[in-house]
Amino acid sequence: MTTKAFVDSVKEDLLANNIYLPTLPALALEALIIINDVDSSASDLQRVISRDASLTARLIRYANSPLYRGMNKIATIKPAITRIGFQRVKNAVYAVSMKEVFRTSVKEIERRMDRLWNHSVKVGAQAAMLAKTQPGLDPDVALVAGLVHDIGHIPLLIKACKYKELIDNPEFLDKVLRKLHPHIGGSILKLWKFDEAIIEVAAHHEDLSRDPGDDVPVDYVDIVQVANILAHEGTDHYMASVDRSTIKAFARLEHGENGSDLDADTKKIEDTLF
Repeated sequence: MTTKAFVDSVKEDLLANNIYLPTLPALALEALIIINDVDSSASDLQRVISRDASLTARLIRYANSPLYRGMNKIATIKPAITRIGFQRVKNAVYAVSMKEVFRTSVKEIERRMDRLWNHSVKVGAQAAMLAKTQPGLDPDVALVAGLVHDIGHIPLLIKACKYKELIDNPEFLDKVLRKLHPHIGGSILKLWKFDEAIIEVAAHHEDLSRDPGDDVPVDYVDIVQVANILAHEGTDHYMASVDRSTIKAFARLEHGENGSDLDADTKKIEDTLF
């Protein structure tokens, strides 16, 4: 009865557009507004980002990461923006700001949120490196897609705190989250006006029977599905024991099976986000 009440309440929230929405930091949102303004310049963006020492430091680390490896190490924000590229800074801002979205002051779910962020970082970093091996895919987009693939967990965890029976039964709560979070995640990213390709990842990354067809190029859902399974390797999560030979995404990725061990570049990307 508790589960039914919870699921019914979630459905009502969705219909009423009343689902809890995590938010990005205010300064990150301000930076995104400037990026989306055709009349803005790199100098305008630099002035906004420079007001936040933490965001500045993370973007500089990001520009020095294996995604943008250059001859010289960058130490200030202006050349970091130049190296990344004005328009591509959008995904960089999403990436380095996303950690704040996974923070919570609710003690009952604090550990879960930490684990969720740690897993999301592993998936994002792995997805970025896999995307570098695929023509037509942007590692920045793959990174963000990996970071937000489980974003639907957040409002569900917040809401579950009102249902003590769910919080006290972690295994049962996991089953509820697994069933509901893809749809919720897709809805959140639609409201955030994310690119359709990233919305598709949140909504369909758990569909391991997905088969777009041999004529369809590898996409970000394929990338994140593989990265998600690789990130669970060695854990007791159900995805750690799936038969990869039955999952089309692995067959579609030329280098899918070769990415089972996180290499040095992937770990450097993880360090950038932590």
